[in-house]
Amino acid sequence: MILPKLNHQQVIGSLRATGSTDPDVLFAKKEDLLSETKRLKLLGIVPLIAGSILTVTIIGAIVGIPMLLVGFSVRKSIKHNIAVTDAALAEYMQSIGKPQGASMPAFS
Repeated sequence: MILPKLNHQQVIGSLRATGSTDPDVLFAKKEDLLSETKRLKLLGIVPLIAGSILTVTIIGAIVGIPMLLVGFSVRKSIKHNIAVTDAALAEYMQSIGKPQGASMPAFS
């Protein structure tokens, strides 16, 4: 796999490891966990575009179809990682008694 998938327990463990209940610190840890995922977003788009162009010809389809599959796989992993970290952060914030939107920056 090109991009490792994060799991719920891994994210919760990382948030607990910060030793903080400050929403800003927890949000920073979440962003740190997603840093590789966000950096590789382009890796999910480029194979889709190149694969689409190559698939137009029969000979290019031999390379284009696997490129499309890699692009879809990376995009799926990116969406999964973002969804898991958002859900885990919301659950952790609820478990420590902080409101979900407490002092969370609106950008990502």
